[in-house]
Amino acid sequence: MGLYIVLAAMKGRFLSENGNPYDNFQMLGYVDADSPSEAVVRFFEEPHFPIQWRDVQYMWAEQLTGNSENGHYGDYHRVYIDDIRKQYEVPISEPEL
Repeated sequence: MGLYIVLAAMKGRFLSENGNPYDNFQMLGYVDADSPSEAVVRFFEEPHFPIQWRDVQYMWAEQLTGNSENGHYGDYHRVYIDDIRKQYEVPISEPEL
């Protein structure tokens, strides 16, 4: 188990004061986990603050250690919010007549 930093690619772009557009990435928090994917799911299950999940495109985590898997800025192990949401959806049953 290790400490991971959880990050997110937000939908939309950031516009600087000078008018330059940038991708909008946010640092969301730190999570203890066994893998990057587990860190993201744990953060999703218990976010550290209220989040409008519809604003998040995907998340990823990087372990806070010297690790060759780090430093790829979400190019690997992307976890898309829609995929996580599908895991938590509860089918709505039809009312009995």
